[in-house]
Amino acid sequence: MADAYANSIMVDALILGREGTIVPEHHCYAPPLPGIDDRLQLERWEPWVRAYIAIGEMMQGITLRKAPAGHAFQVLSSASLIAEVGRPKRTTFEKQIPLVLSWAELRSERATEIMAQIDPQYAFWSSIVYLHPDRTRRTFELINLVLQFCVYVEMRFKHAMGCYRPVEYNAEVQPMITTPGHGSFPMGHATQAYAVVQVLKALLELNPAKHKMVIDQLERQAARITTNRVIAGVHFPVDSMAGRMLGIALGEYFVGRCKSGHKFRRRKFLAAGIDNAPHTDFNPFSGSQNIHGSAFYSEAAGANIMKSNLMEHLWDAAQYEWMGRFP
Repeated sequence: MADAYANSIMVDALILGREGTIVPEHHCYAPPLPGIDDRLQLERWEPWVRAYIAIGEMMQGITLRKAPAGHAFQVLSSASLIAEVGRPKRTTFEKQIPLVLSWAELRSERATEIMAQIDPQYAFWSSIVYLHPDRTRRTFELINLVLQFCVYVEMRFKHAMGCYRPVEYNAEVQPMITTPGHGSFPMGHATQAYAVVQVLKALLELNPAKHKMVIDQLERQAARITTNRVIAGVHFPVDSMAGRMLGIALGEYFVGRCKSGHKFRRRKFLAAGIDNAPHTDFNPFSGSQNIHGSAFYSEAAGANIMKSNLMEHLWDAAQYEWMGRFP
């Protein structure tokens, strides 16, 4: 939002330049005003303006509330469930402390990665699908929107759950980085990483058969980013499990707001599953943690997600950058 001309020399020069060149003339040549809410006007605005507009659009109809039954919290859109996260028992977190302490053995090995992944992991996604700040500017914009949308939702979940960090359970955890000043459960890094994977798979139109390696690398990178937060000592494995589900659900919803033909999946993280097996570590590649249905997760197809014309425009602008890249 900085003004490149906002310095005294340039301001004075512009004033003098105008006074030395203008003549009395009142002819106007601005084009006709556009239609109300014309999505093409998005191209006239700066990226930060488009971001505010898009986040407002994404949050329309969103409700964040306590679930009608049990210790759970929900995110809905126009009364249709996007995701529900159940909160594990305190004893589950206590029994996961040995897992956190065990993962700490990898801190020296993963320290560089952990530090590099504190902020959004653009470099890591770029290394797989070749994002570039000049060549794929609109894709970067879209990913930023995904991340902002996730933060709005995940922070509300973290507040609702009110779960403590590992360092608040055991003095030997001693995190290697500053423990964030918000709740532990569900994990925000997992939510964001998995949401971005969902969006990239749809944006690049990756085919599970033809582009298996690309999809596999994106998902493995998301899992590694997630696990690194446990290694750092700021999260429990169960935070990863719930964050993964929430991220996938939000990513699917984001795609549905940009493209027609997508349904609500009504995803749930089942706290009873982890409460009954509290020593379970995060392993998204295990059949026992199948996101489509297992002791820890459930889903059920729902109504169609309502597409947004504004979001579709931003999606199309980003997708144009990938024409012919993944045939």
